[in-house]
Amino acid sequence: MVKRNRKGFTIIEAVLVLAIAGLIFMMVFIALPSLQRGQRNTQRRNDLAIIAAAMNTWRSKHGNVSVSDNYSKAFEANGFCTFYNHYVDADMTDPSTGEAYRISLWNTTYVINCVTNKKINRRAYDSSAIGRSPNSNWAKMEVGDIQYDDVAMCDGEVFNDELGKSAGMHAFALRMYLEGGATICMDNGYSSSSE
Repeated sequence: MVKRNRKGFTIIEAVLVLAIAGLIFMMVFIALPSLQRGQRNTQRRNDLAIIAAAMNTWRSKHGNVSVSDNYSKAFEANGFCTFYNHYVDADMTDPSTGEAYRISLWNTTYVINCVTNKKINRRAYDSSAIGRSPNSNWAKMEVGDIQYDDVAMCDGEVFNDELGKSAGMHAFALRMYLEGGATICMDNGYSSSSE
């Protein structure tokens, strides 16, 4: 009797290998957007920390005076944008849009790109920041927008003006919206995140 030496895969083995490869591909395909979103949010957190450090530097050079107190109270964005354009790296951009971060100030429905001086009216308020009162008026935020409050400290993921006043210093807080619905709040070196 002659034995045949068969080499190769059976159909079942080939289908099994293809199914495993497809499963691995699907897992990578599903996980990749989440990983990319996490990387973009990490960059946003780092950028916000750089902006907060620059704000501390600005304040120490200007006698601990807040950005908006040093400029026109009627248009506080002028003060923040003057600070931003002199103390923040012009190449710092939101990783999703490639544009400079937009700033929102209390009691306005707009955000402003400090580099281009372009105002964007969001036509709505976002009460999730809290701040000056339970009904605080902050522009409706989008991912990469920054809220600035020169009299607040962070209380979890929201502004708290009473903490800022009780701290015995002229405090400031920055808050940013991240992808996935989370926010991060930083104040005078303290940090808190909702994630």
